[in-house]
Amino acid sequence: MQAECCPGCGLQIPWCCCDQIESSSCQVSVTLLLHESEPDRPTTTSKIIQKSIPDTRTFIWQRTSEPEALIKQIESPDTDAWLLFPADRPELEHRAQKLSPSENRKTLLIVPDGTWKEVRKIVRKSPWLEKIPILALNPSETTQYTLRRNSRKDEKQLCSAEALSEALTQVGETESGQALSRAFDLFMERYQQQRKGIKP
Repeated sequence: MQAECCPGCGLQIPWCCCDQIESSSCQVSVTLLLHESEPDRPTTTSKIIQKSIPDTRTFIWQRTSEPEALIKQIESPDTDAWLLFPADRPELEHRAQKLSPSENRKTLLIVPDGTWKEVRKIVRKSPWLEKIPILALNPSETTQYTLRRNSRKDEKQLCSAEALSEALTQVGETESGQALSRAFDLFMERYQQQRKGIKP
């Protein structure tokens, strides 16, 4: 019988890592735009993002229903919204920009989350995201996230937690970025222990 999963980190209770995840305050607003299947997946990193950065907002993406509260925030003159996503396709290249935090507007990082096929669909099928500039990272290292198979053998994009950690560090939120990176490493370690039945 499979052990019950922790609602905080998503791991099975014997491997729960919640008490070791550091919470950090962040001056950048973070919003996760989740595919509807993502919250229930045991391999999701969305839970440790929320655990590490408690003021993270989440929305479930639906093709036929736009997130009105998020759109209102994006359109606010006080918000500087960015889409954290690779600009690796011709139709996206022109949107890639370098983020310099504004002194007068709150930076908002929108992170679509799901499988690569799902997040590409989220971006492609959401007209309300089309005017938002893309914060496209160029990581020096390949992903350490090995819990899902990529749709293409040559795809080495970072998972959501890794990408957000690097993005936060790049925009000056070093403490939050490093805390999330440590949470991700811990989650990966515990997940592998869980998979092998090794008690932490």
